[in-house]
Amino acid sequence: MTALTGTDNPILWQETTHQRRNAPRFLSRLTLAGPLLIALMIAVVGLTLLMPDYPTRELGIFAIWFVQIVTVVRALVAGANAISREHVGLTWDSLVLTGISTRQILFGKWQAVLRRVAPWMLMLGTIRLAMIPIFEVALVNVYAWYSVRYATYSGYNGQYNYPDYTGDVYWVPWAAILAVVMSVVLTVLEVLACTALGLAASAVTRHGITAMMAALLVRFVPVMVFAAFTRYELGSMSSYSYRVLRFGPFAIADSGTAPLSRLSVPYTPFSITTHVDALYGLSLATLVLIVLLVGSVTVAWIAIRRTGALPHPKPPTI
Repeated sequence: MTALTGTDNPILWQETTHQRRNAPRFLSRLTLAGPLLIALMIAVVGLTLLMPDYPTRELGIFAIWFVQIVTVVRALVAGANAISREHVGLTWDSLVLTGISTRQILFGKWQAVLRRVAPWMLMLGTIRLAMIPIFEVALVNVYAWYSVRYATYSGYNGQYNYPDYTGDVYWVPWAAILAVVMSVVLTVLEVLACTALGLAASAVTRHGITAMMAALLVRFVPVMVFAAFTRYELGSMSSYSYRVLRFGPFAIADSGTAPLSRLSVPYTPFSITTHVDALYGLSLATLVLIVLLVGSVTVAWIAIRRTGALPHPKPPTI
């Protein structure tokens, strides 16, 4: 952790200066417009709570997915350009001949990339946290709407096995606190893993475009595979959002957003086992991101070491 927080690394200064001078203007403008977009999305989703039968939870999850995709792509692209530009610009040999170690190169580049992506990480974390109370109220609205509209229709209740009584509705402290904590943890893990993946692809391919395409492929293949797996396993039931969101392996495809939304809801007769069931998907999403992070850092370290960087800083000559 010290390697990522220290400021005495010359590579950090070099990479930060390069990114500041060469950043495209549209990215700077997009970063500034991001908070306005986040606020707008939160407001729009929040206003749907005025319509109890509106799919507020699904709309909130789509909003999180949108911000997450933008953040992931930004992190991958930033990481993919960090090391490859040294090879493309023919400055890599000069860099390693100065006696800079593998550790200084990797963590200096990584810290500079993280600083560049930090506003996007903050926006993703903000929208995830903002949706937690919205998800809570949304389920209460749905349950209240159902109780008023359908509680007296015994045929409907018998067909779908829904409760025909007004049950207890209360907050589940451990689940809500875990949802807040894991919203932050998964957001940080996502950005750490994606920037590290971009750096690994950059160190291996030594070419910016190739590294970017490779990193995008590696990150989004699990998304496509487990989304397809969910569709295959659920069959015709995959057209129902509640079935998809409660299917544990689907959490790998959406990086834990679905189980976080389930942890956020209060206890109702609709959510008797929801909180415990969400832990399985949450564990899968967390494990995949940790494996991706550790694997990417390991690959990047080996690739940098094999291209001439020293294992330790070269001692100064007197």
